[in-house]
Amino acid sequence: MSSLPIISWMICSVLQSQGDGDRTVMRSLQTMTDVYLFYFSKCLKTLTGISVWKGQSCLWGLCSLAAEGLQNHQVLFEVSDLRRHGIEVYDINCTFLNHFLKKTEGVNVYTFLHFSFQEFLTAVFYTLKNHSSWMFFDQVGKMWQEIFQQYGKGFSSLTIQFLFGLLHKGKGKAVETTFGRRVSPGLQEELLKWTEKEIKDKSSRLQIEPTDLFHCLYEIQEEEYAKRIIDDLQSIILLQPTYTKMDILAMSFCIKSSHSHLSVSLKCQHLLGFEEEEQASTFIPPALTLNQSFQLCNLPVSQLHLLCQALRNPYCKIKDLKLIFCHLTASCGRDLSLVFETNQYLTDLEFVKNTLEDSGMKLLCEGLKQPNCILQTLRLYRCLISPASCGALAAVLSTSQWLTDLEFSETKLEASALKLLCEGLKDPNCKLQKLKLCASLLPESSEVVCKYLASVLICNPNLTELDLSENPLGDTGVKYLCEGLRHSNCKVEKLDLSTCYLTDASCMELSPFLQVSQTLKELLVFANALGDTGVQHLCESLRHAKGILENLVLWTCHLTGECCQDLCNALYTNEYLRDLDLSDNALGDEGMQVLCEGLKHLSCKLQTLWLAECHLTDACCGALASVLNRNENLTLLDLSGNDLKDFGVQMLCDSLIQPICKLQTFYIDMDHLHEETFRKMEALKMSKPGITW
Repeated sequence: MSSLPIISWMICSVLQSQGDGDRTVMRSLQTMTDVYLFYFSKCLKTLTGISVWKGQSCLWGLCSLAAEGLQNHQVLFEVSDLRRHGIEVYDINCTFLNHFLKKTEGVNVYTFLHFSFQEFLTAVFYTLKNHSSWMFFDQVGKMWQEIFQQYGKGFSSLTIQFLFGLLHKGKGKAVETTFGRRVSPGLQEELLKWTEKEIKDKSSRLQIEPTDLFHCLYEIQEEEYAKRIIDDLQSIILLQPTYTKMDILAMSFCIKSSHSHLSVSLKCQHLLGFEEEEQASTFIPPALTLNQSFQLCNLPVSQLHLLCQALRNPYCKIKDLKLIFCHLTASCGRDLSLVFETNQYLTDLEFVKNTLEDSGMKLLCEGLKQPNCILQTLRLYRCLISPASCGALAAVLSTSQWLTDLEFSETKLEASALKLLCEGLKDPNCKLQKLKLCASLLPESSEVVCKYLASVLICNPNLTELDLSENPLGDTGVKYLCEGLRHSNCKVEKLDLSTCYLTDASCMELSPFLQVSQTLKELLVFANALGDTGVQHLCESLRHAKGILENLVLWTCHLTGECCQDLCNALYTNEYLRDLDLSDNALGDEGMQVLCEGLKHLSCKLQTLWLAECHLTDACCGALASVLNRNENLTLLDLSGNDLKDFGVQMLCDSLIQPICKLQTFYIDMDHLHEETFRKMEALKMSKPGITW
C-alpha cells in the first residue's frame, strides 16, 4: 500500500508522533480502510485542548459534510457549509481539524487535505447513519442501490471500497471508539446479501469491473464470502492498460481460495509498484544446484509474485492462466516454477505477446518437470523464444506425464530451435498429443523442419493432431512430411495444412497417405491453390481409401465446376465423410447439379455442407431441393453469399418443410427477398421450430 503517496504520508505523520505499540499496530494493517481508520483514531488520541467527545462530534460533522459534498460534486466548502454540519469557527482553527482540512490560500474556503479523506468519511457517514434502524432488508437494499449508483456506478469508487472495509466485523470497536457511534450488527450481512444478489442478477444496472470488485472483497477480508462471489464467475479478464500492486494483491486475495475452476487472463504490460530492489523470500526448486539456489535467493520480486502466491494456495483451483505482455524474466520464471511444485489444478498456461528470456524459461521448465505439475496445455502466441528455451521445453516433453498440448502461434522458431524441440518429441516418454506450429516457421527453414517433423511422426505414436497452418511449406515440404505421415507408426487424426502455399503436387503426395491412414479424421487444406487437379487426386484416394476421413475443408482452393464430378464419385463410395466445406470456390450451377447426384446417393452420409460464395443461382436450386427431399443425413447447409432469388429460396423451402428433410441450420442471404418468400420461411419455422437460419 505504501506505493500510494497518500498512504506513505499518513504513515509518516503517525511515525512522527508515534506512541508505544504504534509500530506493532502498523505492521498489522492489511487494507486501505485499516490505514485510514488508524490515522483518524491516532489523530483523536493526540487531542489537546478539547475533549474526546468534542473531537468525535467534529469528526461526525466532517462525515456529513463529506457525504453532502460528494453527492453535490463539491470539494470546496465555505464557513457556512461547515457550520451547517456542526463545525464552528473555533473548531476550524483548532489543531485537530488541521489533520483533515486545509484552508485555500487567499480565500476563506476549505477543502479536505486529500480527496480520499472525503471519500473515506462519506463511507463512515453511511456506515453509521441511522445506526439503530437497519432492520429491514428492503430498506437496506434501496439504500445500497442509491449509494452504489451515486458514488460508484458499481464498485469503482474508493467510497464503496471503504464502505466494505468499515463493515468488517473486527473493525466495529475501532469505528465506535473513533467516531462515537456504533455500526448496526446486521448491516454487514445485509450488504453482503445485497451485493451477492446484484452480481448474480444479469439484468443489474451496476457496472461491475472485476478489479473494483476485488478491492471491495479485499477490504472486507471475508474469505468465505469472497470465495462465494468468485465461484459464481467463470472467468476473470484483466486487460486494462495499467494495474497497480494493490490491484494484483486484491485479485490474489480473491482467487486464492476459489473452489471453482476459473480461467484468468492478466495483461502484465504496465504493473506499477513492483520495484526491482525488493527481495523475495522464496523456496528453491529441488532440481537446481546450490550455486543456482544462491542466485535465486537474490532475485528481485517479479510482477507475478503476488499472483503466484495465490496460485500456490492448496485451495486455489484456477485451471487456465493467460499472461499477456509478460516479460518472463528469471524472477517470473522462478515464481511460476514454484507454483507447479504444489498446484494440482492449473492445467492450461498461455503466454501472449511475451518476451521469454532464457533464464526465465529455464526456471519455468524446472517447475513443469516437477512430479506434482499437471499442466496439460502450453500455448505461446506472438512470443520471442530462443533455441535455448526450446531446448528447455524439449526436456519437459521427455519428462512430463501430463503435457499433451503444445501450441506456437506467430512465434518465429529457428530451425535449430525446432530441431531441439523435435528431439524431445521423439523421446519414448513424450506424451504430447497435439502440436501446433501456426505461422511459426521461417521461410528458409520450412523444408528442413518438415524433415524433422517426419521423423517425429515415425517415432511418436501419441501425436494425434498436427497444425502447420500459415507456414510456407510448399510442395517440397509436404513431400518430406508425407514420409512420416505414411509410416505405420503415425496415428495423426487431424492434419491442418491450410495457407501453406500448396498446389496439386501436394495433393499427389497426400493421396497415398489418405489411402492407407486408418486414423485421419480431419484434413484442412483450405486457402491453397490446389485447383481441380489437386481435388481429383484427393477424391481418387477417398474412393479407394481404407481410412475414416470425416471432415474435408477445401474453401478458397481455386476450384471450378470441373472438380464436382470427382467429388460426386467420392460421395458414391465413401460412407465416412460427414463435413465438406467448398466455400469460396467457383463451382457454378452446372457443377452444383453434378455434385447433387452424389449427395442423393444412399452411400452419402454427409451432415454439413458449406457452399458460401460458390457462384450459385436459382438454376441449381431444383437439384438442391431434390437432395433435401431424399437425403436424411444433411443437418446444415450454407448457401450464403450466393445469388439466390425468391424463386430459388421458395423452391428450397418447399423441400425443407417435408418430413423426410432433417436440415436444422440453413444459411442464406435474406436482404433482397420479398414478402411472399418471408411468409414461406415463417410457415417453415412454424412447422419446424428447431430450424435456424
